[in-house]
Amino acid sequence: MTEPTTTPDASRFESLAPAPVEESSSAAARAGSALALVALLVGLPVALLLLGGAPPIPTELPSLRDLARQLSPEDLVSVLVGIVWLIWLVFVVCVVLEVIATRRGGLARTVPFAGPLQHLARALIGGLLVTGLVAGPAANASGPSESDIAPQTGAVATAVVEAVTPAPEEKPTVADKIENRLEGELVYTVKAPKDGYHDNLWDIAERHLGDGFRYKEIYELNKDKVQLDGRKLELARLIQPGWQLAMPGDAVGVDRMPVEQAPVTPAPAGSQGGGGSSSASGAGGVESDSTAQAPESTAWWMGAGLLASGLLAALAVARRRRPGGEPDESARETEADLRLAADHERAASLETALRHLTHACAHAGVDVPSAYAAVVGHDEVVLHLAPAVPEAVEGWEALEDGAVWRLAEDLATLEAPEDVEPAYPSLVSLGVDTEGRDVLVDLASSGGLITVGGDLHVSAEVITSLVLQAAVSPWSRSVRVLATGLPAAVASVAERVTLVPDVETAASELEASRADDVLTGRRREDALTLLAVGTSSPGFALERLAGVAGANPGTAAIAVGDHDAARWRLHVDEHGTLHVPQLGLAVTANRIGSHHAESVAALFASAGLTTRPGDDSDRVAVSLPRRDADDAAWLTATSRVGILGSVIVDGPGEQAERRATVLTEIIAFLALHPEGVHPTVLAGAVWPLGVTPEVRDANIERARVWLGSDREGHHRVRESLDGRLSLGPDVVCDWDAFRHLVIASRRAEFPRDEIDLLRRALKLVRGPAFEDAPRGRYAWSATLGLSRTVGELVIDAALRLATLLQDGRDPAGSAAAAGAILRIYPTHEQAWRIILRARHETGGTAGVAAAVEQLLVALDGEPMDHTTATLVDELLPQGGSQVS
Repeated sequence: MTEPTTTPDASRFESLAPAPVEESSSAAARAGSALALVALLVGLPVALLLLGGAPPIPTELPSLRDLARQLSPEDLVSVLVGIVWLIWLVFVVCVVLEVIATRRGGLARTVPFAGPLQHLARALIGGLLVTGLVAGPAANASGPSESDIAPQTGAVATAVVEAVTPAPEEKPTVADKIENRLEGELVYTVKAPKDGYHDNLWDIAERHLGDGFRYKEIYELNKDKVQLDGRKLELARLIQPGWQLAMPGDAVGVDRMPVEQAPVTPAPAGSQGGGGSSSASGAGGVESDSTAQAPESTAWWMGAGLLASGLLAALAVARRRRPGGEPDESARETEADLRLAADHERAASLETALRHLTHACAHAGVDVPSAYAAVVGHDEVVLHLAPAVPEAVEGWEALEDGAVWRLAEDLATLEAPEDVEPAYPSLVSLGVDTEGRDVLVDLASSGGLITVGGDLHVSAEVITSLVLQAAVSPWSRSVRVLATGLPAAVASVAERVTLVPDVETAASELEASRADDVLTGRRREDALTLLAVGTSSPGFALERLAGVAGANPGTAAIAVGDHDAARWRLHVDEHGTLHVPQLGLAVTANRIGSHHAESVAALFASAGLTTRPGDDSDRVAVSLPRRDADDAAWLTATSRVGILGSVIVDGPGEQAERRATVLTEIIAFLALHPEGVHPTVLAGAVWPLGVTPEVRDANIERARVWLGSDREGHHRVRESLDGRLSLGPDVVCDWDAFRHLVIASRRAEFPRDEIDLLRRALKLVRGPAFEDAPRGRYAWSATLGLSRTVGELVIDAALRLATLLQDGRDPAGSAAAAGAILRIYPTHEQAWRIILRARHETGGTAGVAAAVEQLLVALDGEPMDHTTATLVDELLPQGGSQVS
């Protein structure tokens, strides 16, 4: 029989409301369950005590004569009574497990050899779910009240109820009220049982959210909400066919309940209305409402994936030469926040798409179209053009008569030449919309002044974010910033930012530079200057700023406040909701305050510090590992953890590929905390945005299964008596093995033994610690400072080995030792100098020239260190000066 193709309508369940006779029969069933449970738990043992006395518990082991003699009728009765007592005890265990599972909202674990008894216990406990003895207040004892089925408060819902309410004598149906409550929400309708399969929250979360453990989110959205059959969702495992469940905003494959628009009433003549509200109509207005009602986050970095990615990329460049100094605690926490927020994949995809557009336009012989905005998701790049260009270039498709271009190729496989400059260098992200997409604007396309009005404090944080993006984004290398009223720390983060005292100074400096260009004949077609004002300024200053920006091509200006001279007028409220009238939507704004700007500046400052003199006079201290293991133990271990490069975990057990990422992080965290950690601490590190105890414990159990048990049968993921989690002693970590070998090398009596131990240690180094960590993972590693510690010790060991091999006239070996440093710090100049000398000894000037070429590629445009340049001049007398 074919299934109906139409979506089941919720109103068909109105007829299923419990009738009085059904209510009385349900009450009788509950009473029967309670009596049966009392009879089995209390009545049975009382009867056995009255009939047979105390349970026949043996007090001593039987002798051989007792085992050989014939059983008497009394013995048989005692055996039968003992069996009944044992069955009763198993039943009690089943009841206890079912009660615990019911309170938690899950299924109890299977009790071995207790199938029928456990089914009986489950049935009896199920009969008590709504009595309050097991699951809390009764949900079905009475019909739904008006307060139960009233729609959620909100402007849209209220308008809809008033618009669809019929004449006073006709009350809205239950279906009307439930649908009003779900208007604008993503809604899933629970399916009827089919072929023995019953729909459940776990499978719903698995299908539509990508992770079964997110069933708790669905439960929280719908618990205690009355459904159309009069019942409520009280336990996560008990849902009924036809129930309509609100889904999280990122659910896929479900439909959004349409919003029935109320008639639009003209605003009173004296009402205040901004440009954003008047232009955001239709869908835009609904989106703004949903944004306003979304829960706020206290995390300053939420949604700032592109900003965080740009800052971390710039920080990585600063750390390519050396480990740097140790940042303070606040700076380490900020780095952890940035790692959690950074969306490197989206940033790389956007840069590639912008390069692809430049290349495609050049290939087609046309100019890059003028775009004023872009919307970027994980699988899409959409450009908003003005003027419209109906014919798109290869790889792009034109929509809405050319007003919109969308990338037609797959972002995951998109390629573009590296030597092509990205389009739209002044493209910056304002924030993220309700679907998690970045909404960006091209500041230069405004042709004048952009103002950010509303809350002054938040407006300044928004402009600080935009300035930092323009200064560190990989597609914004041609942008320089003149700023006033921003935190002083901003200038120390990016050298392309210059702070000036006031608006007049910024405008005068820009005009002077433009006049100088006219006199000298220089052209700045590819250069763009951003004027940014982070404090409230008088109207004449903003007017001056607007005039300068409008009169100078390649100039953009953005300022706090509002002014009639502004080309674009944005508005942000105290909650960080930024309204963009040009796009008819609202976004959660990217923001960075002065405190976090100072912490970011401290990170960059520490990256430039030199922490050791560069000779053997002061060796780096090394901590003693708790686990005594070397490289041989690492290579042969059944269960092992590697963090010296990309994080790897090997174990004898099985684990699902889709859960490998979180399980790997759990095990890596435990490996680096051998003293043991409480599950709450582990959860705070692995799930910094929060996690339920059920999800946490389930993943810990999966990690335990993955690593398996040791030879003595003990789990390798262990829990102490005080609840701390740790790894067993036979789980080997490469960081422990590396330190063990370095310590042993320092205790070696002979140079050949020291050389052997250092070589074995450096072979364990595959790259930077936690290399290529997935998005949002291992943010806690920043607070440990482990990457810097690993880098310092690797440099120490490699330089010591290179010195020993140079003394032993082994230039190839010393170059290999320096190569271990370059696996972590690709532009470490001291390591490159070792390689240059070694290549000179083994290959002459040709070897040096090849090494210099490799060094220039690694520097990627950065200046060569003066000491290294002097060495190049010495080793390449014919062409060294030109190369260096």
